[in-house]
Amino acid sequence: MSESALTIAETRQGPACVVALTGRIDSSNASTLLTSLATLIAAGEKAIVVDFAAIVYLTSAAFRALLVASDQAEKNGARLALCGVAGQVRELFEMGGLLKAFNIHASREDACTQLG
Repeated sequence: MSESALTIAETRQGPACVVALTGRIDSSNASTLLTSLATLIAAGEKAIVVDFAAIVYLTSAAFRALLVASDQAEKNGARLALCGVAGQVRELFEMGGLLKAFNIHASREDACTQLG
């Protein structure tokens, strides 16, 4: 995997669609993340958990993609939650003042339970 690569894997956990991310999210691939989330929302998914456990770094482009997806989810009656936001990634959310902008859970299981 190249240093700027982002891998997106979708699975189901109960009623939630889990979007597991691996790698980095930056301006070269944030649109791919947004497209993936927008496609799920447009397809009628009502509970989406974005798992950041394997994300090593993200930029403001990632925050923009998440904010747009969160707005789209809200407009479509869907709920978007994040999990696995820890370490340096959590610090970036905190520095950006975005911890309260998203529904963030400690674990994937907790997020899926809360959305289910």
